[in-house]
Amino acid sequence: MKSRDTVQQRRSNTGAGRADVEPGETSKRPYRMTARAEATRATGDAILDAALAAFERLPFEQVTLRDVADQSGVTVQTVIRRYGSKEQLFEAVAKRERVRVTTSRAVPDDADLETALGALLDHYEQDGDVVLHLLAQEHHSALVREVVQDGRRIHRVWVERHCGAALAETRGQERERRIHAAIAATDLGTWQLLRRDLGLERGEVEAIMITLLNGMEKS
Repeated sequence: MKSRDTVQQRRSNTGAGRADVEPGETSKRPYRMTARAEATRATGDAILDAALAAFERLPFEQVTLRDVADQSGVTVQTVIRRYGSKEQLFEAVAKRERVRVTTSRAVPDDADLETALGALLDHYEQDGDVVLHLLAQEHHSALVREVVQDGRRIHRVWVERHCGAALAETRGQERERRIHAAIAATDLGTWQLLRRDLGLERGEVEAIMITLLNGMEKS
């Protein structure tokens, strides 16, 4: 009898312990953690967005963490806690933009030259003036110069991937010469000359670049 009472008491105590947990409390915890993570990510994105706008508008040396904090609605301490220094913030922006640009310029492996060039010109139309802003600072900031040089490497890879007809059956010095020629034909500087300086329509710019590349195939 005593043993049965003890078992019943234990069961009663166990039930009472479970009653202390509010219904749905366990399911609420992952939601709260997810909401907190989303809020943290949103704050980081807001800081990066504000920093990008500042770096696009001003020379690197004129951008301040105070400007970025004010525009993103956080304190300077929050910016420093998330990204450290202005240099580290610039690197974080550059890393995010590199992914975006690489994705925007990507086309299927079997895409023809016109399709690949169209994606490239989409990038120039959207980001060309910003990149030109960075190019103007290349010799004044080692960080900016590193980003610009990385962009040049990316464009060389694009040329080698999509200008195969112009590079066909070439090797050594001749291949390198044609790669440089294809880079020049499709470079942002060429886009600037045709689109901004001469005021040509985008379609005409594309046609001229294709003409230059086709001329390489016949040389």
